[in-house]
Formats: sequence, structure tokens, C-alpha cells
Amino acid sequence: MAALGLNFVRIVNQLKSSRKFVSDKHVKVFSPGGFPYEAFNGKAQVNPWNIVSMVEFSRNASFNKFSSNDKCFLEFDKIYRNYLVFIASQSTKVSPEFYDYSVPKGPLEIHVELDNVGKTSFGLKTSIFHEKIDTPLCENFVQSVFVDLAKRKPSPPPDWWVEKYMQGLRDKPSLRLPRHVVPQEGILWNYQMKVAASDMDNYWHTNWSQYIKFSYNAFIDFAISKHGSGNIARAFRKSKEFSVLYLQESNLNDTLDIQLWRDGDNSNLFKFQFLKKSDVICESQIELYPHDPDE
Repeated sequence: MAALGLNFVRIVNQLKSSRKFVSDKHVKVFSPGGFPYEAFNGKAQVNPWNIVSMVEFSRNASFNKFSSNDKCFLEFDKIYRNYLVFIASQSTKVSPEFYDYSVPKGPLEIHVELDNVGKTSFGLKTSIFHEKIDTPLCENFVQSVFVDLAKRKPSPPPDWWVEKYMQGLRDKPSLRLPRHVVPQEGILWNYQMKVAASDMDNYWHTNWSQYIKFSYNAFIDFAISKHGSGNIARAFRKSKEFSVLYLQESNLNDTLDIQLWRDGDNSNLFKFQFLKKSDVICESQIELYPHDPDE
């Protein structure tokens, strides 16, 4: 765990970022470079999974020490002595302004706030701003679970932590994503893929941001199969809101089968279920903005 934490610090240091503690439950992270070149697709729009990568960057910048006398957000240096933390679910909303070509995608000011505290979990709200714009370009909510290092089971955090950080949050609900109900008929597409080395993270399993990329790739594959490859750009639609429920991990060279179907009430909402062999390991959904006739 210490080595992993050191690598997170090394990444953040190389990005020349900084942070400022607003309160015990709120930290601002500054990303001078903003979204990198490779975050943009062929329509000059930021890919949805790169939004999640920026959220992950802000988490790493918040939860790690950068000097011996530094402090960690939410005192997670103390938590990590006895707990692991696993992401259980995430949901992201993307504003229309995010796709405005005149809006710079850096420098960024990223606000990370404790949103809720549950029995064995906690939620973070991450808001991504351009440093000169008052409204967020994206908002992300993540629910994470405390796992006892010795028992390897979800466990309540220490009493002192709950007493300190639950204040003012007792009535805040946690992020709970319902399980998908796979339709008996109406599966639009089946997409198979293999987890690549570039999909892995510092823990050497599939990075949590990649499941949105896998979902989007499955949608693109379906859209091209339906409309043909004569206008590939049409398939690359803007993401309005997306969410992921993480059930099990996947690793390098795992083969994943993804089922895709359209929501019965919203023609712009697509749902995905990931299977590794016969096990459902992840469920996601992406709501897309309507087609822009000017694109």
C-alpha cells in the first residue's frame, strides 16, 4: 500500500498540480494543464472516460501526503493503516457547456467534497470547473466501501472518524444504483473485448474509468453496425450522464462480453451488462445528448 501511495504522489508531482484545503470535508485541486491532448476524440470533444480519469487524479491529489508534515484529506493516511477502500459505484453529469469549443478545458479547479457517510461506506462529490467559470463543467459522485484489512470484508470505519466526519451529513443519502433488469427481448448488440495492458491501473487490475470506455466502444460498434461506416463521426455522440455499478474486478487479458440494450422510456439511454465467463462483474448506463444537426 505504501508503494502504491508513493506512485500516486509521483504522478501528481509530475503533473505540477497543487491543492488547498477549504475545510475538513472539502479540498480544491488545481490542474494547470487540464485535459490532455489524448483525452479528445475525432470531433474535438473530451471522451467520457477521461472525465473519470480526471476525477481519479483529484482523488489521488487529495488522499496522499506530499511531504512528511503534510496532511491527507479526511485523514485517510490513518484509515489506510487498517482498511482498504473499494469504489462501489459512480455517476457523472456533464453540462452542455463542456462541449462548447470556446470553453477552455484547462486550467482546471476540481472541488472534492465529502458528500455522505454510510454504515460501511462514504460518498464523494467531485466538481470540475474551468478556473475562470463559476458553474461546473462536470459533476461526479462516487460511493466507496471500507474493507477491513484483516477480515477482508466491508466494515464500519473507526468511531472517531464517523463522529468527526458525519456531522452535518446524517441525512444525506448514499449513491445507490439499482441492478439492471435485462430484457427477455430487445438486446441490441453483443460486444466482446479483451482487457489490455493500457486498461490497467496502479493496482494492476482494470481501472474503474475504463468500464465507461468499454461501454462507449460497445455503443460505437452497435451504431456503426446500424448506420454503416460511411459516417463514423455520427456515432460519436455527446454523453449527458453516465453511471457504473462495480460488482467484481477484471484483470489483464480477461475476455469480457458486453450486452447492450436501449431503455424502454428514453431512446437516448443505453444500458450495458458485463460478463466474465458467466459472472456479471459490472453494469453501466450512458445517456446521450440528442443528435446535434450541426455536427
